[in-house]
Amino acid sequence: MKKITIYFKILVCAATITLTTDCVQTAAVIDTKAGLNPAATGYASYYSYECANQPMANGKIFDPEKRTCASWFYKFGTVLIVKSLDTGLVTEVVVTDRWPNKRLVKQGRIIDLSKRAFQDICALRHGLTRVAIFVKS
Repeated sequence: MKKITIYFKILVCAATITLTTDCVQTAAVIDTKAGLNPAATGYASYYSYECANQPMANGKIFDPEKRTCASWFYKFGTVLIVKSLDTGLVTEVVVTDRWPNKRLVKQGRIIDLSKRAFQDICALRHGLTRVAIFVKS
């Protein structure tokens, strides 16, 4: 029985690795199963490289390699945990900008992530991912 259990665990791990080879999990750790309710759920996208080195709404220059985000719903400097509901991966970001376009917000897009943050939870080629947002501070 013990050999079967170990074999099953190896298969599950192999299947998990196969399903998430194009996603990278960040160092952000949160127990999203600890009874925490997300502050919001919806869709996340990411900033294009055309925005790199451009000023954000908080006055700082956008760097796509930092874990930042844009949202209309949170104050600048708020730390958020963003969990992809498609992959289960999480990342930690700081609100530094105002976006997405309000037309897109009405369609369910609630946050735009930097390229680095989006890659933490999903492959860039997807463009959008369903997310749950938790307020850390």
